[in-house]
Amino acid sequence: MSGPPSGSDSLAVRQRYLRHRRRLSDRGWITVWVTLGALVGWLFIAGFAGLGH
Repeated sequence: MSGPPSGSDSLAVRQRYLRHRRRLSDRGWITVWVTLGALVGWLFIAGFAGLGH
């Protein structure tokens, strides 16, 4: 599918497109949260390692 569906597309096509977009959006947010969690964890560990020296 190239681009968003137009008004002439069937309802099923539009619903499938929106569902697919929402799934991609959810996956993007999960990636953001996992990345932030990993970064915060790494900074926490690096900070304590620095304090130990």
